[in-house]
This record gives sequence, structure tokens and C-alpha cells, in this order.
Amino acid sequence: MFLLGKIFTWTLLSPALFMLLLFLALGAALQNRRRTCVFLLILSSTLIYFLSAKPGRDLIIQPLETRYPPSQYAKSSSSLDVLIVLGGGVSRDGRPSHSSLQRLYAAHQIYKKKPLPIIVCGGDPLGNGVNESTVMAAILQSWGVPTQKIILEKQSRNTQENLKYAKIYLQKYKFQKPGLVTSAAHLPRAMQMARDLQIPAVPLPGDQRYEGAVYYWQDIFPNTRYLVESFAGLKEYFGLAYYTYSRKLCSLVK
Repeated sequence: MFLLGKIFTWTLLSPALFMLLLFLALGAALQNRRRTCVFLLILSSTLIYFLSAKPGRDLIIQPLETRYPPSQYAKSSSSLDVLIVLGGGVSRDGRPSHSSLQRLYAAHQIYKKKPLPIIVCGGDPLGNGVNESTVMAAILQSWGVPTQKIILEKQSRNTQENLKYAKIYLQKYKFQKPGLVTSAAHLPRAMQMARDLQIPAVPLPGDQRYEGAVYYWQDIFPNTRYLVESFAGLKEYFGLAYYTYSRKLCSLVK
């Protein structure tokens, strides 16, 4: 199921979707199905524009990123005893993704105010030989966080496993109030999973992209940054829906 989910997101929740629509349009054109071809071309063009423009991006990510506003949980952070940082991906040559860096930065900002232990989560889900938590720990160390303050969770392949294995360390070291650091758009899914695992996490958003509904004339033009962020938001909706319905299905089977 893990691999099937990855294949789905790589094909239908990425720019590969546009390639699929164009191939379908080409097939329709070769079969002289003009209306179908025109419809697929218009659909592809509309999706590209909507997902690449800032207003379209905002419609997707705003509900996710405003679920847990930072100001609402700022006071709670003073009573935390550990931070959990969820992995956001690394490249095959060991470079952290933008999301991973932003999550680490958010955790480091909290650490500078209160030097808490930090659990960094992430294994090697695709078998590339690069362990995500090791890369994340090295970055924190380069920012001045002592090795003894960092706990590596090296087994997980996805968000649910991040939290499942992090819970083992919470119990081992008797941590009572963890702060959950991840991208703002990722928090709704992560917090749902934390609740189901009975982890009393305080949400601490990082990597925030929604800047409020203020637009300038240039925001109507397509931008690759917004395209990437739109697909990231769509992946979160898919992940949340998949997790919710699979959990309900499991409860029915039991």
C-alpha cells in the first residue's frame, strides 16, 4: 500500500497529470474524436493556470495552513519537554528538501529559546541508501545543536510511521508534552495521526506559504513555485482522505 500511494501521488498529484491529459488528447485526436480532444486540452490548460497562479494556490493551501495558527499555540510551547520534527524528504545525494529545511529551521528557532531534546524522524523509504533523520541531525548539529540533544528515529517511511516510532522514544525517555514541528499544510494530517496514536502533541507549524488574501497584478501570471505548492497541498488532501477512510475501513473489518 505504501508503494501504491507513492505511485498515485507521483502520477496524478504531480505535473505528470498534465502529460497524461495531453496523451489522452493526442489519442482522441488520432481517433478523430475532436470534442474529446478539445475538452482535454482545455481541461489541461485550465488546471495548469489555476494551480500555477497565486489565487488558485491559496484556495488549496489556505484551509490547511490556517487550521493551526502559530499565535494560538505560542504560549503552550513554554511547557514543552521535547520537539518532534517530521521528515520532509531528502534527495539521493543527501540534500534535504525545502520542506525539511523549513521544518528544521522552525524547530531550531524554538530550540534557541528553550534548548529541548529534538526527535528527528525519517528513514530510507525508497531504499536510496540515504537516511533522512541522519541528514536532518547533521544540519541541526551544524547550527549548534549538541549531538546529545538529538534523537534519531531511523525506521519510518511516512508520516504515520514517523509518529508511531517517535512515540517509542517519548515513552522511553518519559517525555510528557511534545511539540510537533512540521509544515503548516502538513499539520492537519499529522495532528490527526498523533491523536489516534494518543500522542498529546502541541502543533508547531513551520514552512508557511499562505501570506493572506492580498494580491498584486503580477499574481495572476503562472509561476512554477505556486504550481509546486498547489500539488503539495493536493497531496495533503489526498493523504488526509486516504488515512481517514482507510481507518474507517479497518474499524469496519474488525
